[in-house]
Order: sequence, then structure tokens, then C-alpha cells
Amino acid sequence: MNAKILIIDDDHKICSLLSDILKDQDFRVAQAHTTEEGWEQLELVEPDLILLDVEIPIKGGLEFCREVKEKDRYRQIPIIFLTVRDQEVDRVAALNLGGDDFIVKPFRQRELLARIHVALRRAARYESSLSMIRSGTLYVDLDKRVVQVNNRDVHLTPKELELLKLLYINRHKVLSERAIFDQIWGSHCASLLSTVYTHIERLRRKLGDHGSKIRTVPGTGFRFDERKTGR
Repeated sequence: MNAKILIIDDDHKICSLLSDILKDQDFRVAQAHTTEEGWEQLELVEPDLILLDVEIPIKGGLEFCREVKEKDRYRQIPIIFLTVRDQEVDRVAALNLGGDDFIVKPFRQRELLARIHVALRRAARYESSLSMIRSGTLYVDLDKRVVQVNNRDVHLTPKELELLKLLYINRHKVLSERAIFDQIWGSHCASLLSTVYTHIERLRRKLGDHGSKIRTVPGTGFRFDERKTGR
């Protein structure tokens, strides 16, 4: 499934131009024109990357970036800043707050797309190299294959551990049963899709209080939601 990109810019013409460019490249696109709308779309769309205007009302792009990076759920989403000002102080501030790149308007289409692809690849490399999961009292060392809930060891089968890692890595997305099956079992056999639900239920039971973090999204699939209570 192609990446979702959220454009946050109060210039409607820029948003329209960016949207056309990105859709031509088969990206899925959402737009917001204030930081408040940005938060609404962030929670609704759960994008893979954000294009963010530095001077966006109401709070400004830098403050919006700071708030996003403070939240575990969204911290790893790449943010590329857009600005009409090519000032070193702006670049330094943006990068220090966790921004991934900085593009000056007017921009060249090829450069914009190249920077987007680089940021998405960098995010993918981070996720694929993930070796540890911490979520409340849930602790997982993927290298040592150690799982603990409330400081008690929990035995997961190799497939259950793969499933937990896959859900956690994609925690800002909803994964369909087919997508999960293809990733874990590497097959397209529709008759075996029910095994996904069986493994999900088994994983939920083993994780105890944290099992509720594996949400079923009716008609869509599953997602790992860190907002759910796991004492």
C-alpha cells in the first residue's frame, strides 16, 4: 500500500499543487490548513510523512513539530519543513526539534520527490532495525527474544513474536488480515487467513492487560494502539 502524506500549509494553492504532484506518484494525500486541523488529520489519517509549513497558523510549524515529536505514537513520522525563508537559523531550529528535512519554496518537483523518498526510506530502515519494544510495563527484547509483562517472563512462539513486532512497527497504521498473513507467513492463500485471527487472540491472552492494545478495526484489520491501558 502506498505511503500516506499529510500536507499542512495555509496556502491553498500550494496544498493543491503538492497534492497533484504526490497523487501523480500514487501517494495518498491529506491536507490541513492550520495546526488544529493538522492534529485532526494526524489522528485521522495517521500519515507516513508530513510536509509542514514553518509559518502555519495557529501555533506555527516549529511548535507543531515539537508537540508531535513528544508523543511516542507519532515520534517516528518524518517531517519535512516547507518555508519561503532560506535562513540558517530556521533550518537549525527545525532540525533540532526533530525535523527530517527543510525545503525552500518555490521548490523543484524532482527535488521534492527525492527528499520525500529519502525520508521514507530512512524511516523504514529505523523500523526494520528495531530491537526493543517498550510500552508501559510491556518489555520486549527482539534480539534476545525476551518478553516481559509486569516484570514476568511471557513465552511467545516465533510467529507470535513476529506478529507483535509487525503490529508495533506499524502502530500508526491499520493492517489487514491479508497484509499480516503475507508478511508473517509469506503466502497469498486466502483459505488460511483465519490463522491471523487465531494468532492475534493467542497473543492478546499472553500479553494480559497489554492485549487490549491490539485493536480490531471492524472491516479493516488490526492495529497496535499504545493509548489503550496496559498497566
